[in-house]
Amino acid sequence: MNAETLRKAGVGVKLVSDAGMLGEPAVSDMSDGYIERQKVRDLTRQVNEAFRSESRAELLRETVAEAIKNLSPIEPPCYAPRANPNVPPTTKSLALAIGDIHYGAEINCTGLYGEVLNHYDSSVFESRMEKLLDETIDILEKEGINTVEVLLVGDLIDGILRQSQLMRLEYGIVDSTIRLAEYLSHWLKALSNVAFVRVSSVSGNHSEIRPLRSKNREFEDENLERIILWYLKNRLASNYNIEVDDECRRLNMVEIQGFSFLLIHGDGDRNIEQMCRDSVNLYGKPVDFVVCGHKHREESIPSGVTSSGETVIIRTPSICGMDKYAQSKWYGGRPGAIATVIEKGYGRRCVYPIKL
Repeated sequence: MNAETLRKAGVGVKLVSDAGMLGEPAVSDMSDGYIERQKVRDLTRQVNEAFRSESRAELLRETVAEAIKNLSPIEPPCYAPRANPNVPPTTKSLALAIGDIHYGAEINCTGLYGEVLNHYDSSVFESRMEKLLDETIDILEKEGINTVEVLLVGDLIDGILRQSQLMRLEYGIVDSTIRLAEYLSHWLKALSNVAFVRVSSVSGNHSEIRPLRSKNREFEDENLERIILWYLKNRLASNYNIEVDDECRRLNMVEIQGFSFLLIHGDGDRNIEQMCRDSVNLYGKPVDFVVCGHKHREESIPSGVTSSGETVIIRTPSICGMDKYAQSKWYGGRPGAIATVIEKGYGRRCVYPIKL
């Protein structure tokens, strides 16, 4: 439609209006009925949108739970410290930080002279987790501890953030999610044979689903790690020696022997020390320990002072080890995990860097 046609149409509308042929709703109708009806419509639309979003999440939970019912049950643990009256309450817990599993990825990193710096796939993952289990049990026996806090700090699967990842994926992201969830169920059950296990987690960036070409953390709830935690909670529901927090969020505050642990993945948080200080104003509670991952290397950074001592930032190494992206950023490290002995009234009594 050209400008002249629009001009003529406008003139016609003005003539009709001047002749009083365009009726208007009465003022009383506008005030008494129309506005109230519009309010109801707007409110109903908002309620329906919220209901649809919650319904989708609930349907997904129910679907996962229903699928788990068809699996063979996992045998209950042979040891129950919480249920045994002869076992006194422990004043020490083992905080086991596990990060950056990147399950589903095949990684081959070589050095300057062609030497293999890291080879990783699903079979290597299982052998490393078996070693981690053995190391953890040894530490529990040595320290006389019967409670383990498993802290999962994100990037449990490799996901697809960029097209180049398609060349290194051993499984698709859905298969990776289910395979890993089932493996972790059996791994946690084995750990629950010797200690009470509590599982807490945060979401990573690699496990995000980014629909409609969305950016990092734009749809925070669209994260496959939530499904892994739902799976673990339902799969291990009959295990009285395991407690799973299935609310997988970007931030998570966990209390261990009276000390506060803030869990984050570590992507996008350029100044974690400042975040520790800000948390006092935001949450009204000091942070004693921050546990994160993301950079595939081990770090321990004292930051600030609380009534209980120093705030300590613990960055755990990765299970997968160095990949080519981390190598290009010069911050890759050897595969491993961090086990920290936390004693009531004292704090960090001992740290075990676990090499895998």
